[in-house]
Amino acid sequence: MSESYVVSGLVAKRAEMSGLIQQYQSEIDRILSEISHIDATIKLFSPEYDLRSIRAKKRRVLNKYFKPGECPRLVLDILRKAECSMTSRKISEAMLQAKGLEPNAEMIDQMQRNALGVLKILEKKGLVAQGTPEGLARTWVIT
Repeated sequence: MSESYVVSGLVAKRAEMSGLIQQYQSEIDRILSEISHIDATIKLFSPEYDLRSIRAKKRRVLNKYFKPGECPRLVLDILRKAECSMTSRKISEAMLQAKGLEPNAEMIDQMQRNALGVLKILEKKGLVAQGTPEGLARTWVIT
């Protein structure tokens, strides 16, 4: 008897996934049609243009917690106000406090990943440097 519930649930999930595939496939077909029209227009104006030289542009996924450029500014502000070097964990907790978000384990982990990504970029730019380690954790200071 319980197998029928399991099977019907799986059938419903498969039907949902198949519907998503059809929806995305029709969207892909629409976009491919638009690309072919753009290619034809490019060839109309410049017949010798090599269309294979056009590289696909990566789409950025926007962070739901920060506006563009806000996270690096926030990290730099936190490090400027800090009296000593800080771990990425402490930076992430300060980010949550500055944004007025309720800290929980998942949110702190997400902020810590954001902070580490930003810190690596800022380190390449020479704006921050690694400080003295606290146990196994790296610390960061503003240069």
